[in-house]
Amino acid sequence: MVAGILDACATLLIERGYDGVSTHRIAQEAEISPGSLYQYFANKDAIVAMTVERMIQKIATELLSALEVGTDAPPQEQIATVVDAALTAAEQNRELVRVLVEQMPRLGGSTEIRRVEERAREMIAQYLLTSPAAENPDRPPTLVWMAFQAVQQLSVRYVLDQPDIPREEFVTELSRLLVTLVAPTP
Repeated sequence: MVAGILDACATLLIERGYDGVSTHRIAQEAEISPGSLYQYFANKDAIVAMTVERMIQKIATELLSALEVGTDAPPQEQIATVVDAALTAAEQNRELVRVLVEQMPRLGGSTEIRRVEERAREMIAQYLLTSPAAENPDRPPTLVWMAFQAVQQLSVRYVLDQPDIPREEFVTELSRLLVTLVAPTP
């Protein structure tokens, strides 16, 4: 039932935007009673936050698969694989990403959204701290924040704005930037 509620929420966010979504509409779309919906979620923001979390978990699974490519590869190749996976995930969810980015200022203060973002940052932190390229233990908090923001913001903007930059070039240049962040300082 929860999956159906989240699917309904995602559909409505894409079709109507955040303002057009209500618990009543989500229940209708999921073909359940509003009372059943409230057994699982306290309010609309809780449903939207879990919808975002589910999307991030899907992306995280894809990114973790990309990370398993092998630590024998050079850092830029490892990071390019991750950037490519993040970009692919954003492309596959373009319309939902568009709505979430446009609506994020409203949800930015929500506890649920902050928890979701924190989990995503923790995943990147774990990778950066275990990556062969991460040899400077004095910089991890700064690196994690910068790397997370760079991958998230630049990938989302690339997918939504569709600039006249070849995809391969974007992946290469963002990877080069990230390698610079995690490479040991001389």
